[in-house]
Amino acid sequence: MRNVCVLILSIVACMPPAVLAQEKSQAAAGNAALEKKLFALELKWMKAEFDKKMAGPDSMGELWTDDFFDVLPGGRVVNKQEMMDLMAKTDRQPGTGAFPDHFKLKAVYGNVALATDHTVIKGVDANGKIVVIREMGVLRMFVREKGKWRVAGAGLVPIVSQ
Repeated sequence: MRNVCVLILSIVACMPPAVLAQEKSQAAAGNAALEKKLFALELKWMKAEFDKKMAGPDSMGELWTDDFFDVLPGGRVVNKQEMMDLMAKTDRQPGTGAFPDHFKLKAVYGNVALATDHTVIKGVDANGKIVVIREMGVLRMFVREKGKWRVAGAGLVPIVSQ
């Protein structure tokens, strides 16, 4: 009888880590799917900026929350309208603009998700050649409103070569 009790206690003691590991792997799988979804949202955001799409489906107006803000590389904070005005004034040529990569979902707090990426800004030099103008580490902020993920803002930090 004592051996049976020890066996039962051993099984019970080993169950929680297995259950926790299962919950963690399910959460990781859920985060992987969310990471993919948010990166797709980010790419729509970059396309809307390049196309200067202010209103309608997949536009800055729709993708960004009303409280959207960006902290630009120099530290200037701009709201949604100011950022849309900046994008409207920017002269874009094919192959130029913002190109994010290495997107990583870092944290999810209910309806708030934080991610990071590495973004390269490309422009045209004096000879008309497309070149990298700036590289940045970026904190991307997303919120889920009425079941839909939207862009809440970003903090852009220039990467300076040393």
